Amino acid sequence: MPTDAKGEWEEHLEELRRRIISVLAVFFAATVISFVFSEGIASFFTDPVSHLGARLYSFSPAEKLMAYLHISALSGAVFTAPFFILQTALFIWPALKGAEKTWARFALFSVPFLFLAGMAASYSFLAPKAISFFLSFASSDGVEPLWSFREYLSLLISLMLAAGVSLQMPLVMLILFALGALDPRMVAKSRSYIVLLIFFLAALITPPDVISQIMFGVPLYLLFEATLFLGRIIAKKR
Repeated sequence: MPTDAKGEWEEHLEELRRRIISVLAVFFAATVISFVFSEGIASFFTDPVSHLGARLYSFSPAEKLMAYLHISALSGAVFTAPFFILQTALFIWPALKGAEKTWARFALFSVPFLFLAGMAASYSFLAPKAISFFLSFASSDGVEPLWSFREYLSLLISLMLAAGVSLQMPLVMLILFALGALDPRMVAKSRSYIVLLIFFLAALITPPDVISQIMFGVPLYLLFEATLFLGRIIAKKR
């Protein structure tokens, strides 16, 4: 490798190292601050199950502490995400050209917004429906639900993260359409398989009842169709 190219490569690695360290430092600070306020954050997370009249329990001495650490780490990750996206954008920005920079700006603001919107929708609509289903399932068999605090948090956080990640898929498709890496006509031909995949994911993520699957699957399908429509327009202009 030529000396100039080697020096440039080492500079890129050093810059990447600095940015990774800065993201980890922000994540650590955000996690520590979140732990200080973890009791209030925990109340926010337990609100959906509290409104349904259910109680949560701790079944081991360290379970509640571990659950609070889990909450703090998740909160730290959420607060760090915008900074992480910014650092990633600044690192790759010099290598981008023309239209790529335009879509990078779009993604910079859209990714956090869509992720938070998905988490909020799951917290407000999907999670209460799932919790209600599990509480009411086979209620006449005499078996009372006794839920672990940590297991409940795992369920709630999984639903929120799944919804947040799912809303990134239309954005990824839109950017691929814009860059010419994906052809809307080919995607349209695979529509039936994509619809099956959407509802398979809805069945995998949501509780095993049709209403929850429809509540999760239909909005994703509509987002897919809207993205495909915009993709056709972008492809024609490109």
